[in-house]
Amino acid sequence: MDVSFVPSIYCSVLTNLATNGATSLVSALVTPAILILAAGSLIASTVVRLGRVADHTRALIAQSEAFRREGKMEAVAALERRMDRQLRRAELTRNALWGYYLAIVLFLVSSLILALSQVTHITMDWIGPSMVLLGGVVLIIATAQLVIEVGLSAGLLRQEIESYKNRELER
Repeated sequence: MDVSFVPSIYCSVLTNLATNGATSLVSALVTPAILILAAGSLIASTVVRLGRVADHTRALIAQSEAFRREGKMEAVAALERRMDRQLRRAELTRNALWGYYLAIVLFLVSSLILALSQVTHITMDWIGPSMVLLGGVVLIIATAQLVIEVGLSAGLLRQEIESYKNRELER
């Protein structure tokens, strides 16, 4: 048996595999899938941030109610200013979550469009990648919201430390 044809058969198979529609489809679907995982990870950490904001706000409300009963109205006013800032943090975090969820939807739609264009043989070459790019832009905008929220959080911490040093809540 002549074995000289074996390498050329393997080369032919590998070439067909690389140019096969199924292989290109899988390759095209990998990018949105990875971005979906990344956005999911961002959602998980952002939900934790939102929970911490809510917990801190509830603690401020309880502390404010106690000061109100004691007649410490300056302390109540200081805590209400902090609550306003916490509300802004919650809004920024919520906006980021909306963005991350929207990005996931865009990545999913791009995957579906890529798959449908392969199955139906209808050329929609620009729609899938456009959705991925749009999803990437949305991820950037959502992350910018979190960057602002982090800055606000650091500012709040600084204010709380100064308030403690100045004994602001004792009045």
